[in-house]
Amino acid sequence: MVCFDTTFMIDLLRQNPAAEKKLNSLIKGDDGPCMTVITVGELFYGAYKSKNVEKEKEKTKEALSGFLILEMNERGAEKFGEILSTLDQKGQKINDRDVMIAAIAMSKGEYRMVTRNKKDFERIPNLTVETY
Repeated sequence: MVCFDTTFMIDLLRQNPAAEKKLNSLIKGDDGPCMTVITVGELFYGAYKSKNVEKEKEKTKEALSGFLILEMNERGAEKFGEILSTLDQKGQKINDRDVMIAAIAMSKGEYRMVTRNKKDFERIPNLTVETY
């Protein structure tokens, strides 16, 4: 399985050809897609910021169908603390939401992340980052 970051999902919603090509290659490889509840929240945040809230909310709900949504639990919270501490020790700072996305995925055994935000996610130890 592979976990999709918010940037990838946004690009899919915007029908970005590179993102669509990546999705098709993953589907052909029988990789089941998942995302975290943090990504879901970020997608709805974008919908509520839009000029046409109801249309964008429906578009988001439609895009979420067929995805396994990974939720935060105590193990994910511990992983979040571990990753954040490791990055702090290295003097590296990345967005806490990105750390949460990675922590949730990794706590569920998902170590592959598809994102356009390679520079931040590649700093997270043991996470394989794929871009498009």
